[in-house]
Amino acid sequence: GTDAQAGDFPWQVSIQSKGKHFCGGTIISSWWILTAAHCFVKQLPPDLTVVVGTVDLGQKRENKKLDSLILHENFDSESMENDIALILLDSPIQFSEQKMPICLPFISDLHVWKDCWVAGWGTTLAGIAVSASRVLQKVEMKLVSREQCLQWIPQLADNMLCAGLEEGGKDACQGDSGGPLVCTHGNTMKWFAVGIVSWG
Repeated sequence: GTDAQAGDFPWQVSIQSKGKHFCGGTIISSWWILTAAHCFVKQLPPDLTVVVGTVDLGQKRENKKLDSLILHENFDSESMENDIALILLDSPIQFSEQKMPICLPFISDLHVWKDCWVAGWGTTLAGIAVSASRVLQKVEMKLVSREQCLQWIPQLADNMLCAGLEEGGKDACQGDSGGPLVCTHGNTMKWFAVGIVSWG
């Protein structure tokens, strides 16, 4: 990926335990963060905080504590079906150009979405023990048709979608889980959370 600039992804948050990033998330309202359930499978990490309003985790940042965590009741950690969770913050986010909610999708047809991106503070090299990125990384993604995706991943569940490049080389990576797949549609210039980084 490439470095995101301040304000590029104002809905993106870093979910941290003991000051270290472990998953991404998305602001969907002043109180709620959307993320992946598998980030919390083993247990609720201690000292959980949500960092909002920054692309650089090395700079001064705003930390929010959580009030509660809700995992999808049908989340399956083996098949990864229903890999979705909500975090209720203990105080509301004050919106600004650096902190604002993403729109939630109202269309299920993949063909209408364009200009799709994934961003995260995850590792930048697959399979190599490197630390998470300090600066938010972004990569443009292409939505893949269900038919094509089923050829690559036969176990794909009905509530999953695929994004990526056939030739590979650009993808979400470890630590990007829970962050959004965001797209626009038409000429609205509004961004929608079309998916959540889960596995693959």
